[in-house]
Amino acid sequence: MALLTRRTSPGSPKAMQRFQNCIAFLWPSLNSGPAQAHAIQRKSAQIDSLDCLTNELVSRNSKKWDELRDLFIRKPNKIESNPNNFSDQNEIVSTSFGQNVNILSKGVVSDFEVICSPQLGLDIRSLSQPQLDNLLLSTVEIKNKPDFLYLIKQCIRYQQLPSNEVLLGSLKYLMQLCRLQQIESLADLCKLREHPLVKVYANFSPFKAMALWRSGSADIALVTLHRDYGNCMETGEGRKLARNVFRTIVEDTLLQKSEAVLVSLMQVARSIYTEQKDIFVVACVWKQCFASEWFSDQKSAADLYDNYQELQQLVARRSSSLCSSFLRTNNVDAVHRLIEVFLQNEQREACANCLSLLFNYQYLRSDLRACAEIIKSCSELGMPLSDVQNEQFLTLFLNQPTIGNVRSKENHQPKPVKEFQFKF
Repeated sequence: MALLTRRTSPGSPKAMQRFQNCIAFLWPSLNSGPAQAHAIQRKSAQIDSLDCLTNELVSRNSKKWDELRDLFIRKPNKIESNPNNFSDQNEIVSTSFGQNVNILSKGVVSDFEVICSPQLGLDIRSLSQPQLDNLLLSTVEIKNKPDFLYLIKQCIRYQQLPSNEVLLGSLKYLMQLCRLQQIESLADLCKLREHPLVKVYANFSPFKAMALWRSGSADIALVTLHRDYGNCMETGEGRKLARNVFRTIVEDTLLQKSEAVLVSLMQVARSIYTEQKDIFVVACVWKQCFASEWFSDQKSAADLYDNYQELQQLVARRSSSLCSSFLRTNNVDAVHRLIEVFLQNEQREACANCLSLLFNYQYLRSDLRACAEIIKSCSELGMPLSDVQNEQFLTLFLNQPTIGNVRSKENHQPKPVKEFQFKF
């Protein structure tokens, strides 16, 4: 597998050599180990006095640079100790270094910046498809954004695509990063190659719409998804992705309490139902509005429920799962309103399912009063609970302590001893 290297300028080997030569000149003592120093001392004993004098001068020069290096190392520490100078730390250190040494040229500094560049210097044309897949998967798994975007840029530049699974993972990651331009470039490349995923996902419209939505372009995102929603419905995978994107947009809209976006979203939902006869988007909007604590959202949900008979049938069929989702979030008020809606529309079976689930919810919390009210309501409505639930209510009722037992326990409790504090 190809190794990941760092990208440098066209003259990078020379830049590295200049940088190493400069470092060796500045700090020659870094390259001298104990063995080398011992060899120098042994050799200096055999040469004439002129060489000894030269070695002594070099040694003094080396000590001078060591002292300057220690000074430069101590200065950043002092700067770090002051929190007010933390933002300008790198600028102050580089300025003081240049003023005191006055040797590092601009070319060496630029070479150092190129060497430390975080971008990859890999040419993907030398890679096979499995190698490219492994690189993209690795960068996505560790969320390495710069290297991932560099690889995607290379794929677009050299028109080399990964496998279908890796391509989908890359598109989802680009969608999270709000990289609309890269998604469009991949869509154009796949369209040029007549890639099968272009038809499945309608020219990658769900990915584009989600990237637009996350970047703040709500209206354009809804228009993009609405335009190609019909093409996404032709395949199961495309329909699933488009519906997931719509569900995420609806949840975010109600969470952010955006009235303007909610109005646009309801218009798109109505248009999709009129054009495609798909009630899913309308049902998503209704559920989030119905579960909301705001009266305006609940009113919007009531209007949708009254205007769409197909929505009424869908909600009645999924009454159990819908009620369970409300109870998982402890939204008992939504369950009460749902039971009321079912009673108003004479959907007795759906109402009985909700009453049964609500009784189980209150029984697990040992709420005798709530269970008694549910039993009473079921008796009045002619929707009796199961025999098991009736036995559970009886057991809960019998296990409750009587008033006499509670009072006797209170009487037998030892009275607290009064504490006195003497003020002398």
